[in-house]
Amino acid sequence: MIHNRTSQRAIVNQIMKNANGLGESKNRARENPNSSTKGQNGHAISTKAHSLKAMDNLRSVANQYTKFVKDTYGARVANYINTETMKEFITAKLENGATGGTINTYISTLGKVADNLNQLGVNSVSREEITAYRNELKEAGYTLKPNHTDRSNDNPQAIVNYMNETTPYGLSADLQYAAGLRADDAINIADKITINEDNTLTIHGSKNGLDYTTKELNPELIERVAEAIENGYKVDYQDYRETLKEATEATGQEWNGTHSLRYDYAQREKDNGTTLAEISETMGHSREEITLHYTNH
Repeated sequence: MIHNRTSQRAIVNQIMKNANGLGESKNRARENPNSSTKGQNGHAISTKAHSLKAMDNLRSVANQYTKFVKDTYGARVANYINTETMKEFITAKLENGATGGTINTYISTLGKVADNLNQLGVNSVSREEITAYRNELKEAGYTLKPNHTDRSNDNPQAIVNYMNETTPYGLSADLQYAAGLRADDAINIADKITINEDNTLTIHGSKNGLDYTTKELNPELIERVAEAIENGYKVDYQDYRETLKEATEATGQEWNGTHSLRYDYAQREKDNGTTLAEISETMGHSREEITLHYTNH
């Protein structure tokens, strides 16, 4: 537990130990009947960090915040951990030039810091008040919208054709473009994919341990997937990435990463009248807000 003599470093270490959700399913954590934590949209959320990236981000923000408190108020950090100093920390970041998207990330992460501090017996911080601080900042004239980057391709079909005609990885590119798969799922077909009777695919153990089902795919593509499963199709990520990059540049287009074909899928589906909720479900997204990044073009 945290008491008034606990050092800044020890506070951060306790937060990280409590928040460690590596190897745990985020969806399962949200569904835990013992957890009543809700986000601003009213949906259940997990108070843990479930990936190395999320752990690194949480540690970074917890370190920055507690160091800010120590530098501002002195050595007894625990005495000054509260909602107001969290707001002061956010304001200081804004005054030092942090972008709206960065501030949004700080606020969301501080909400998780608050959750874990509450679980450690520090009840002077409030997720609700911290996340609601966005509204105060907007009323004060700050813009908190993140800078959106459209990573779609000008001619995705040309990239897919090139991958099929000149490389052994055409099926992976096809699945990213036709079904919106993540690269890691599209290159590990034998381990991660099962075929359903309605010509959809179920992806097992995707990002954060999620299982999800694609839209219905054409029979020819399904036959290729069945053959790939039978043959144990599995591709090295770096080989696939470099080959896809070469294909993109060979067709006269700018390289936007392995996610670019997922952007193309989402935008095509939106243009065809598919709802955001349906696109989100078939892409394996846990929240529709994530899918908005792919479809806002």
